[in-house]
Amino acid sequence: MNKKKCMVKVISAVSAVALTLMLPGGFSGVRKVSAASVSDLEQQVKELEREQQELKNKAAEYSKDLDKQQEAKEALEDQIANVRSQISLLSQQETAINNQIAEMNATIQQKEQEIVEKQAQIDESFTLLQQRLRAIFKSGNMSGLQMLLDTDEYADYLIKSKMMERISENDQELMDGLEAEMQQINAEKEQVVAQKAEVEQQEQEIAALKAQADEKKNEMDSLYSQVNAVVKQLQSDISYTEQQLKEKKAQEEALNQQIADLINSTESTGKYGGGTMFWPVPAVQNISSGFGPRWGTMHRGIDISEGAVPVYGQNVVAAADGVVIYANKTNTWGGGYGYHVIIDHGLDDQGRKISTLYAHNSQVLVNVGDKVVGGQTVISKAGDTGDVTGPHLHFEVRVDGVAVDPVKNGYIKG
Repeated sequence: MNKKKCMVKVISAVSAVALTLMLPGGFSGVRKVSAASVSDLEQQVKELEREQQELKNKAAEYSKDLDKQQEAKEALEDQIANVRSQISLLSQQETAINNQIAEMNATIQQKEQEIVEKQAQIDESFTLLQQRLRAIFKSGNMSGLQMLLDTDEYADYLIKSKMMERISENDQELMDGLEAEMQQINAEKEQVVAQKAEVEQQEQEIAALKAQADEKKNEMDSLYSQVNAVVKQLQSDISYTEQQLKEKKAQEEALNQQIADLINSTESTGKYGGGTMFWPVPAVQNISSGFGPRWGTMHRGIDISEGAVPVYGQNVVAAADGVVIYANKTNTWGGGYGYHVIIDHGLDDQGRKISTLYAHNSQVLVNVGDKVVGGQTVISKAGDTGDVTGPHLHFEVRVDGVAVDPVKNGYIKG
């Protein structure tokens, strides 16, 4: 082996040893999200799809018989609940895979950073090694003849000769060991490459899951349309009585008063800055129902839905800076508002208390007392809880507890 090859081999081998010591066990410490859990979620989705098909058949059978319209409506509503569960499971799958990707990326990034840092140490060590080798070369290679000429006593020559043999043996053992360690570090680098490829594959899986979830959300909208058509038919056959309408209005008035009392009984320490608020559902810009009288009752806000993107599961953000004063995340009916959130935004320049309400969510992500940032804090996910005819976000602006038209009063742009 010539000097150049020896030097290269030493450099590579020293790097290998240092990196191996730095990365004990290679990548064996990377914890992956259990594949079994994702597989189990997939199996649950398949089972729900099978049940959904049975419900479709039942609804189709009932729809042929006018006397069974109520049963048809119930079968459609069961399908909606089924699809809602499928969307939830798909979301859980997406979250599980995203967590796995984040963990793998963090591990890869950490190891690559450690390699960079250790390489700097290796370079410094190699510089010292070069200096040592130059010193040996300058002093000669200590051949047997040179040692004999430079030694006065034969015993001294034997000692020096034996020392050189041991140095040579140790160097060879070191070289062999370093070469083996180099092979190991190369294998670990290949693992990094393989993990990066796996991350890319899982990102493709997430894209497919999102597409599947969007398809289910569109399917949910279609089912609600079918339910509403059946309800209209039932209303024409059965007709709502005046008493039923009075009861519904009474319930709405009672809830409205409870909300107003809650807002007015909560001390407001902040200051509302005025101007236009942030749109509460960034992904969906369409207003499907405005503020004002509707179906014999008063609609105290606007409904956001029926855009190009399905509204179900979309992020709902705080319309302005403020503090959460109410968060219903357990009662799916919620007085008709389902899961809903109320935020206090403080007093405006006229000393009036400004607050907003977000209703019919599938999830509420904040708690009472949480401070929120307008347009940034995700407070909930849009849904279909409470008294609804389809997924949407019901959004209200209240001034001193009284609901006002958020568009006409300039709080948001319609």
